[in-house]
Amino acid sequence: MDKRRKNLTYIQRLQIETLYNAKKKVKEIAHILGLHITTIYKELKKGQYEHTIKQDTFWYGVRIKKEIRYSAQISQDRYNRVCTAKGRPLKIGKDFAFVKYMEKRVNEDKISACAVLGEIKYKNLPFTRISKTTLYRYIHLGIFDNIKLETRKKTYKKTVIKRAPKGISIEKRPLEIKNRNTFGHWEMDCLCGSNKITWLVLSERLTRKEIIFSMKDQKANSVIHCLNILERRYGAMFKKVFKSITVDNGSEFSDYKGIEKSIYGRNSKRTVVYYCHPYCSCERGTNERLNREIRKLVPKGSALNKFSTEEVQKIEDWVNNYPREIFGYATSQEMFNNQLQAV
Repeated sequence: MDKRRKNLTYIQRLQIETLYNAKKKVKEIAHILGLHITTIYKELKKGQYEHTIKQDTFWYGVRIKKEIRYSAQISQDRYNRVCTAKGRPLKIGKDFAFVKYMEKRVNEDKISACAVLGEIKYKNLPFTRISKTTLYRYIHLGIFDNIKLETRKKTYKKTVIKRAPKGISIEKRPLEIKNRNTFGHWEMDCLCGSNKITWLVLSERLTRKEIIFSMKDQKANSVIHCLNILERRYGAMFKKVFKSITVDNGSEFSDYKGIEKSIYGRNSKRTVVYYCHPYCSCERGTNERLNREIRKLVPKGSALNKFSTEEVQKIEDWVNNYPREIFGYATSQEMFNNQLQAV
């Protein structure tokens, strides 16, 4: 074998595919092809994929079995993509600390690669500086072995409205709220699971601060109970921090008087409620956007009763400490704290 050769040929990859899929051991494959065992291990990782097999059984019918296989073509395509980047050195060079940090934040902390890149700049971390375009090109070329580009399927949610709103329409909401010029205006919605347990989610429009409550059911009394807890938590500051709340026309938000009524004082109001138009979830755009982030950790159909109070708080903290491009990669919690100090 020519020891000066650094990369395998397509023929060698086909030989590895034939031997590996024939259940030969890695050590045996290396011996047959005259390659180092480490080379085989690395090559198998580059070209592995999940193969699905359907098995017809007498007792159980068709059963699905999955096994890891190696494809010479997958590995060769990856090699060809990497070759297109040759001609100039990678900007990250040998900055392995950058790669390690990026992969940890993306895979373990569930932060997007773009947000991690912005966070590095915002916190002035000692890593190589590259542009967003360069980062995504490297991911596409396979420079980062453990990061894949995200793809999101667009879904459309249709809300069935059974009654007209009893409160104030969003049409009468002041323009300064729509334009996000002032602090203290929230959007509120419910996140449902596979059982009765529901999460009440509040999102502040200016800072994107998120508050999550776990409720025993999706009823108006449960929503009011959560807001009462929130009012006790903030005390006299509640009216300044929660000036208005925008909701949809779900039955859980039908008691606008109960939502608006303060627990302090018989005829005292704590906030103002505005109701969106039917089928217009975009009028609660901030809330919908942040709900999608929660769904990354809690997929639809999850049993919400399995999450403890501490786990719900961790999810809330994760959303609030996410580096956001709109704030120069500061977090919602930082922006919210700055507004509280001003209040």
